[in-house]
Amino acid sequence: KRSISAEHLQDAFLGVKYDVPHPARVDSKDKFGDWKRKTQTTCVSKWSDVDQITESMFPFLKWLKVYDRSNLSQDVMAGLTVGIMIIPQSMSYAKLAGLPVEYGLYSALMPVFAYAIWGTSRQLAVGPVALVSLLVSTGLTSIVDPVMEDGSIDQDLQDQYNTLAIETAFLVGVVYLIMGTFRLGFVTIVLSHAVISGFTTGAAIIIGFSQVKYFFGYEVERSKVLHKGVHYLLKDIDKFDWKTFTMGMGCLGILMAMKNIGKSYPKLKWVRAIAPLTVTTLSILITWAGGLDIPIVESIPKGLPPLTVDRWELGDVDKLATPIISITIVGFMESIAIAKQLASKHKYEIDSSQELIGLGMSNFIGAMFGAYPITGSFSRSAVNHESGAKSGISAICTALLVGIILLLLTPVFEQMPLATLASIVISGVLGLLDYEEGIFLWHVHKLDFAIWMFSFLGTLFLGAEKGLGISVALSLLFVLYESAYPHTAVLGKLPGTNVYRNVKQYPNAQTFEQIVIARVDAPIFFANTQHVREKLQKYEWQAENKCDVDGRKPIKFMIVDFSPVSSIDTSGIHIIKDLYEDYSSRDVQLCLCNPNITVMQKLVDGGLVKLIGEKYMFVSTYDAVQACLHELEEAELLEGADVEAPAVEEAM
Repeated sequence: KRSISAEHLQDAFLGVKYDVPHPARVDSKDKFGDWKRKTQTTCVSKWSDVDQITESMFPFLKWLKVYDRSNLSQDVMAGLTVGIMIIPQSMSYAKLAGLPVEYGLYSALMPVFAYAIWGTSRQLAVGPVALVSLLVSTGLTSIVDPVMEDGSIDQDLQDQYNTLAIETAFLVGVVYLIMGTFRLGFVTIVLSHAVISGFTTGAAIIIGFSQVKYFFGYEVERSKVLHKGVHYLLKDIDKFDWKTFTMGMGCLGILMAMKNIGKSYPKLKWVRAIAPLTVTTLSILITWAGGLDIPIVESIPKGLPPLTVDRWELGDVDKLATPIISITIVGFMESIAIAKQLASKHKYEIDSSQELIGLGMSNFIGAMFGAYPITGSFSRSAVNHESGAKSGISAICTALLVGIILLLLTPVFEQMPLATLASIVISGVLGLLDYEEGIFLWHVHKLDFAIWMFSFLGTLFLGAEKGLGISVALSLLFVLYESAYPHTAVLGKLPGTNVYRNVKQYPNAQTFEQIVIARVDAPIFFANTQHVREKLQKYEWQAENKCDVDGRKPIKFMIVDFSPVSSIDTSGIHIIKDLYEDYSSRDVQLCLCNPNITVMQKLVDGGLVKLIGEKYMFVSTYDAVQACLHELEEAELLEGADVEAPAVEEAM
């Protein structure tokens, strides 16, 4: 008989002990001495380096220590460029959020300062953004809606609404700080790219359509969904004003043209940054010089934002829960995506937990000075990067420019047409339309396309908050589905090699009489144990039925490749035990091969190695097959079979 050398796991995994002894008894004095020494060492190592502790509390010190003064001019220029961009944008987004325009400027001041101190991204430009502004509007109007049916504003209700927006910023900041402290940034990874794309595309359409009324020149009843918005807009179409429409379309055309010039010609990329201020200046001059009777911003309070801590009544915290959660999720996803992309370009790392703290402090401090919720901006961050920003000094320069505008130039912006603000919003959200992703998903993965469509249509016709809820639910369902139904496969040996692969992918792979080889391509835990059990039983049953039909000898070995199994819990161990007992009752031996060291230790601790037998634990699938063939040969169950040339079956 031919000798087969099969390497078992007891030889390969030298760090694993099959008989784990109880820990030795340790004298209490020795234990206290060890604890004391460890405590002293830890205290010295943690508190001796005061600089490290300070830097962890104030991340700006890390780049400030190594700051190259030659970069100062670039930082100042980038900051001023973003400042020119954020002034009209912040006013536009405040209007989108249902707030007076000065709240947009307030949100572009103190939060920007705060992020420069506590944020880790050196190029991220924070402030008011379209998606968060939409979520503020949809969330708060369900509590207080200052817009009457005739389109007029109830000032008392507007004051309540403004207070709620400030409280929301405070509470969003608190949530961010808690998440950052406990390192909970991972919770947002459940949202797939398809879900995010569908939601943002739907939200972009709602945002854009909500601004059309400013182009038409008349007030329209506020709506959270597309179809109702269309109805309200067309109901009063007889009030359409050509002068306002011409102003809005003209501004939008200029914005799009300047944006395209900036993208098409690298030397003229600054044109894109000054586009919002350009249309603002032109529209103010035209309105003032021509005496146009079109809706304008009107009154803007002059001066820095007042302290608003006394307005934190927090009586509606329970009602604010939904907008707080939605703003937190969307805001963090938007910021961290931009921050990581820019950090990779500038070759430094982003700390996700510190980013949460940075956003938390920005919102928290902003709420003390009249700001509504803020996050990172795609467009302004891109301009900041393209303008050469190297550090948080650019953000400080941006905030200083906004402060100067609030102190000196707010009367100038009172003449800005509302149609101009609307054109800036529409121009900004066009970049959020991700219909190309939907087309891509249709061609590549139909399930992802279905998820994209559900998120998109849910946002359009149910509103941004419900659309986000649907998106999160779909993502969780997808994660649960993938976890509960992991991929499994029957393996065969590729001809002329010792490599084992999925027989469905490689139909010419060799399978062996009386042996079934299977693989589980996922961790085995409570959510998928039943599926794993059913699939492994199914493979063995199919092989048995094939033996009965073909008149061949019954299955004697079930080999399971554990190489893709990164972890296993107690539910998984119980299922493997059940499988072993089920196979044993039908005279089939279960063999396990190639578990990693962590899984192997769980199998040892759970008694599986002892139950199955050390001789049936193998380092590789090849070793397992050779050992099983050798055992079959010794038992004379394969009469006259040649171990060197195993039988080839049809791939299952």
